[in-house]
Amino acid sequence: MSINAFALGLLLALLPGLADARADKADKALQASLKMYAQAVRWNDFAAAAESLDPALRAPEGFSEDDEAYYTRFQISGYSLKSGVRSGPADYSQRVELRIIDVASQTERVKTDRQIWRYDAAAKRWWLTSGLPRLE
Repeated sequence: MSINAFALGLLLALLPGLADARADKADKALQASLKMYAQAVRWNDFAAAAESLDPALRAPEGFSEDDEAYYTRFQISGYSLKSGVRSGPADYSQRVELRIIDVASQTERVKTDRQIWRYDAAAKRWWLTSGLPRLE
C-alpha cells in the first residue's frame, strides 16, 4: 500500500469524526445561545436579549430608549419551550410560550413567540433572525 493511499484512507476515516466534532460545537453553541436568550427574556432584560439578534437586524443606534420604554410596559411571568426543530446544520426554530403581564392593567395573557436561529460559522455563534418578540 502506498503512502498516498494510506493517507487518503486515514483522511476518509477521520472526516466523519471531524464533522461530528464541528456539529457538536455548533450544538453546544446553540444550547448556550438559547439559554442566555431565555434567561434575558425571563428577567425582562431585553437589552441583553437584543445582543442575540442577527447584526443585520440591529438598528444602528442599538437598543434605544424607545425600545427600553416599550419593553418596560410588560413583565414576563413565564417562558416555556413548546417545540424546537433543527432543519439543517445552520438552522433552528422553536416555539416558545410567553406569559406576559401588562404592567399598567396587571392583566396576564399568553403569546406564542416563533423564533428562528441561524448559525454563523465565521463568528462561531447563533443569531436570532426573527427579531425580539412584540408583546402587545
